[in-house]
Amino acid sequence: MSIALTGVAIALMATLGGIVIVRRNSPQQPIPVKAVLFGLYFWGLVFIQLVVFGLFMGKT
Repeated sequence: MSIALTGVAIALMATLGGIVIVRRNSPQQPIPVKAVLFGLYFWGLVFIQLVVFGLFMGKT
């Protein structure tokens, strides 16, 4: 898989994951708080995915 497709897949999964986590965990929060939480969840998911893909793709 090319590097660009891997990057798009990581960004898409992190975006969808961030949206799902924010909607499930903070229904009563105001919008600015949800935006900050989305950013934290998004970058956390990106980091985790990069580590996982690096570990598994590096062995091939």
